[in-house]
Amino acid sequence: MKNILLISTSGRAAGAAVCRGGEVVRSKLSDNGLTHSETIMPLIDGLFDDEIKLCDMDAVCADVGPGSFTGVRIGVCIANAMAYALKLPVIEVSSLRALADAIDTERPVCALIDARNGNGYAALYENGKELIAPKAVVVSELIAELPPNTVFTGDGARTYHDAIAAALPNAAFAAEEKHMLTADMLAKCADGKLERGETCQEARPLYLRPTQAERMYKAKEQQK
Repeated sequence: MKNILLISTSGRAAGAAVCRGGEVVRSKLSDNGLTHSETIMPLIDGLFDDEIKLCDMDAVCADVGPGSFTGVRIGVCIANAMAYALKLPVIEVSSLRALADAIDTERPVCALIDARNGNGYAALYENGKELIAPKAVVVSELIAELPPNTVFTGDGARTYHDAIAAALPNAAFAAEEKHMLTADMLAKCADGKLERGETCQEARPLYLRPTQAERMYKAKEQQK
């Protein structure tokens, strides 16, 4: 069984974990209001000791988003740097896939991340299959295209709970603790990808929307 270092910084909490054969053997989480740039490296360092060693890792997994632009950048950069230094492959896992994988159900699962003002990032899965690829959405429009028995998870499921429940009376919602992305949630997908050889040398962020810097640059160009 192979060991994977899991790094997640795209959501509210920063997290790091080690999984072996898809099972999490050690995990660290920080949700104390500090920035991810302050917390993620101490979390990673805290995973390792004489029993679990950094040199025993077989791959590094990056939560590539979508989510906080800054958070995604931090996690991806650290994962890439560590993989390069350790000469290990990198595994990319979408935050939406990770959230969906944490839900044990036969029903379709919509992972929904709040992007504010009625917007979100979403994807739809059923029995491990991707039915709707990760995309930026207007939540009201997304709801209209989903199966009536969909299970919702992610912080967007909490934010837009009432609107979803009104439009889809047969929808269900994940347990409250499942709405927050953690590094542990990356384990299932990361292990499967490593076994199938779906790795890369360098992870790339999955933003789905232009960053603020890109939007400002585009606005300036249009004013010329």
